[in-house]
Amino acid sequence: MCILLENKVIVEKKKLQSQLQQRGFGERTAHEFVLDLKEALYLLGKKKITVKDKKGKKLSKKALLEHAAKKEKNFYTKFLVFRDLRDRGFCVKTGFKFGFDFRVYPRGKKPGQAHTQWVIHVATQGERIGMPGLSRMVRLAGNIRTLMLIAIVDSENDINYYSVDRITP
Repeated sequence: MCILLENKVIVEKKKLQSQLQQRGFGERTAHEFVLDLKEALYLLGKKKITVKDKKGKKLSKKALLEHAAKKEKNFYTKFLVFRDLRDRGFCVKTGFKFGFDFRVYPRGKKPGQAHTQWVIHVATQGERIGMPGLSRMVRLAGNIRTLMLIAIVDSENDINYYSVDRITP
């Protein structure tokens, strides 16, 4: 069983914690095993977990999505990219401390087993990204020695990935 607390989901059962950690989900803190909202929604959609609120009421996928959308700007768009990458076999973690939406590890690898393969910025089809912002993202990706991708989600929820790299003559 998993419990929703504001912007995270706590996994209580030790066996489930171990299974999820082996598959590259969640993060162990000092006292608990935590899933972020995108991971929890993905696992709930795959029927791998059940999520309850603080009062013990079981949450549907729709209810969890609505809760998450209130907590994080553009949550659904980011979730679409997260789901696409996980379905392709990549381990996906948040990239907030690096200035990106996600950091992605090579197929079959988890943090600690391999270096980040890509950092990803998620954008919608009509969103504008200025040159200073683009330059900052490319520079940040270079600083952590990884490639930057921009995931563009169009109006039909299709996702296109664009690699942006710095070329030095």
